[in-house]
Amino acid sequence: MKTIKEIKDHFSKDEIKILIEIIRGRQDFDVMETAIKDFYEYEPNETSYDYDKEVLLEHLEFDFEMGGLI
Repeated sequence: MKTIKEIKDHFSKDEIKILIEIIRGRQDFDVMETAIKDFYEYEPNETSYDYDKEVLLEHLEFDFEMGGLI
């Protein structure tokens, strides 16, 4: 789990707003795909893109909820 400090240190306020929009389904994942993967130091598996995307979105949503951002 990432802490609120780690989130705020890695992403700007504007990026956090976009990430919240992605979590809520109002913005496409690919808008910040690279930044999200870098944040989680995520290496794709031999699974599908959709699976990788869902795993990252679940991590992001959990961390943002725990951090009180959403």
